Amino acid sequence: MVIDGNNSINHNKNYEMYILRVCYDSNNGGFQSQKDGSGICDIIMDTLISLDYTDSKKIIYYGGRTDKGVSSIGNFIVVNLKKEPILSHIYSKIKDNGIWIVGYKKINQIPKVKYRHYRYILYNDNYNIEKIKEGAKLLIGTHSFHNLSKKDRSKNKSPIRTIYDIKIKHNDFYITIDIFGESFLWNMVRKIITVLTYLGEGKKDIDYIKKLLDTNYKEGVPNAPPEGLILMDAKTDIEYTYDNYVLRKFKEEWKKRLINNTLSLGVSKSIVDYKFK
Repeated sequence: MVIDGNNSINHNKNYEMYILRVCYDSNNGGFQSQKDGSGICDIIMDTLISLDYTDSKKIIYYGGRTDKGVSSIGNFIVVNLKKEPILSHIYSKIKDNGIWIVGYKKINQIPKVKYRHYRYILYNDNYNIEKIKEGAKLLIGTHSFHNLSKKDRSKNKSPIRTIYDIKIKHNDFYITIDIFGESFLWNMVRKIITVLTYLGEGKKDIDYIKKLLDTNYKEGVPNAPPEGLILMDAKTDIEYTYDNYVLRKFKEEWKKRLINNTLSLGVSKSIVDYKFK
C-alpha cells in the first residue's frame, strides 16, 4: 500500500515501487508539475506513460523541489511502475528535453533523505572571499530562516532549518559555494547566496546575518539568479543501478557545453579586458 503525493492510495498489485535518479539542465520549466505540462515531472511522467511503464502521472515522493532555471544531477522521484525500467529506452524518448534518468532501484519503502546538497556557482567579481566565509560560518547550525525564504502564506511550515556545513572554493573566474542541509525552505539557498554576496561586496557587515537570523527581525532578501544553482544530491542509502550508456551520453552532452561555454568565456574576457587607446 503506497500513498502518493495527493494522499490517495494505490491498490493496484501489478505495480511496483521504483526510485529513479533524475538529472536535468537549467532550461526546463521547474521541477514540479505545471498547468501547461512543461514541468520536469510532467515530461518524465508523460514519457513513462507513452512507453507503457505506468498509466498514472502521480509521483509518490521526490528528493527536492527546484525552480525554473535550476539544474540537478542528484534529484530523484519515487513512482509506481508496471515493469522494470530500461533507462536507455527512456533516454531515447526524453533526451531532447535536457532530462536524463541515469539510475534506478526497486524499493519497498520510501527512503529517508539524510541531507540535501546544493551548489551555487557565483561569478567572482572581486569579492572579499574571507568575508563570505565568515558569513557562511554564522549560517551553519539550526536557525530560523524566516528572512531567507519565500513567505509561507499558509503559515504551516516552520522556518527552523539546520545547515550542516557550507564549503567555499574559488578561482579567478567563479566561486563555488556548497551548502549541506537537512532540508531547505523555498528560495532559501538563493537568498543565502544574495546575503553572502552583500558581504563579499562590502555592502553589509557580519552583523547583518545576525539580524536576519533574529526571530524578532523581519526584512526581505531578493533571490540570487536560479541559473547558478545545482541540486547535487538528495542523499539516501539507495544504491542505484546505473545505465552506462545513459551516463556516457549524459557526460558527452555536458562536455560539449563545457567546450562551448569555455570558448564563450575566453571571448567575453578578452573583450572586457581590452583597453581602448
